[in-house]
Amino acid sequence: MKNLSLLKIIVFYLLIGITALLIGHGLIDLTSVVLVPNTLFNFHVLLDLIFMLIGAVIIFFSIRFYQKNQETTELNYQRLFNTSPIAIYVMAKGNFRILSVNKAMKKLYGYTTQEFLQMTTFDIRPEAEHERIRNFMSHCGEADPESEIWLHRKKNGECFYVKTTFHRIPLLKDGAYVVMVVDIDKSIKDEKKISDLLHLYETVSHATNDVIWDYDFVADQLKWMQGYNETYGYSKDSSPDIFRAMQKIHPDDRLLVMESFMNIITDKQKYFFAEYRYRCADGSFKYIRDRGYAIFDQHGEPVRMIGAMQDIDKQKKYEQQLLSQNEQLKEIAWLNSHQVRRPLSNILALISLIKDCPGNQDVLELIDFLAVSSKELDDAVIMINKQTMEGKAAQLSEDVA
Repeated sequence: MKNLSLLKIIVFYLLIGITALLIGHGLIDLTSVVLVPNTLFNFHVLLDLIFMLIGAVIIFFSIRFYQKNQETTELNYQRLFNTSPIAIYVMAKGNFRILSVNKAMKKLYGYTTQEFLQMTTFDIRPEAEHERIRNFMSHCGEADPESEIWLHRKKNGECFYVKTTFHRIPLLKDGAYVVMVVDIDKSIKDEKKISDLLHLYETVSHATNDVIWDYDFVADQLKWMQGYNETYGYSKDSSPDIFRAMQKIHPDDRLLVMESFMNIITDKQKYFFAEYRYRCADGSFKYIRDRGYAIFDQHGEPVRMIGAMQDIDKQKKYEQQLLSQNEQLKEIAWLNSHQVRRPLSNILALISLIKDCPGNQDVLELIDFLAVSSKELDDAVIMINKQTMEGKAAQLSEDVA
């Protein structure tokens, strides 16, 4: 590249010199009518020498100017190479030797310049990556290889993820590459953490039957996470805003839920809680326990809320069943207390009257037996009533807990 540019400059000034010589010879020919022949020849020679001298001086200073310009350009490139915040190294294509490194490269890997110059690109990679880099470079040909993610290794043995960009330069006979290295280890590990958290969320979501939702207050957009379609039969885009989502709440529960939600905006409450009936795609209703947490900006305005809808339909229906059973037990207790004990009380009263009257001794003994049995029946009724009421109280305590 350098020799080609220099050759162009020399040819350019030679053409200028030849043109000047031709013009000078033309002027001499025009004035030859007044000059002596020998004087004309000497004048031609002197003019040629003057133009050659001028041409040589012009070419000399042009070459010096070009060299100076090249030196300045190289110095600027070298300064840019050394001061770049991106780690950069020069690698020979044939043997993968490291030919030059910048300061960022030394800081990132922990090696000195002298150590780098004794190394190859394999030395900054774990052994598992060696065959991959060989195949990668053998298939790139004359074009610059595409950027890829690699696993590199520092001097202390720590492995980390990088993204490299290769640019081919004709520095050596077999060619070389300027390689720019960007440390993306934190990004890769953060993505892995996010992926693990999402996997954990999906596992918990399946285990608890909770449907996670994310509401953007500013854009008024409601996003349903995984499980919504399976639980309620709607598509994920069925309720893009909060108004349409509220329309699926049972009319008897809707006003209370909307008031609780509006408290987030008016009273700056962070927590949202509500239990209501939610309409499914088939028109049926399910009991829902809904919890949410609001995120506020620096001005105290809500910008986002993340919540979880828990399907408690079976639990609610079981509670209703227990309440119904309690009502039945209450009716049974009332029957025991009134319908059974009333005639029993009459029997006991009649027995008392008969015993007060004189009569056959055998009849009196039978009456005694009847009195004992009636008393046992009365005790049994009292015990049934007591156990019924205690069982009801215990069940109510469990429901409250």
